[in-house]
Amino acid sequence: MDVGEKEVIKVEIPRWLAERLRRYAAERYGLRRGALSRAVAEILERELGGPPAGGGLERLVGLGLASATEWRGEDLGEALRRRYVSN
Repeated sequence: MDVGEKEVIKVEIPRWLAERLRRYAAERYGLRRGALSRAVAEILERELGGPPAGGGLERLVGLGLASATEWRGEDLGEALRRRYVSN
């Protein structure tokens, strides 16, 4: 798990799943502080892949260059909205 920037994400999950997650975290990482966060990060990285190769801006620019979206210098949200409204 990358120890760089961190973000808090609050989600609601079924109680039975939360209990299974806590049990998994305790078995894998023990009862230390941060075990639950490490377990969630591990599961998400396994399912979604590791961190992006480039930084946030570089990855976003690369995504824009690889897409058919034409950017006219406006806000990125506007460019994407224009693309999906026109389809």
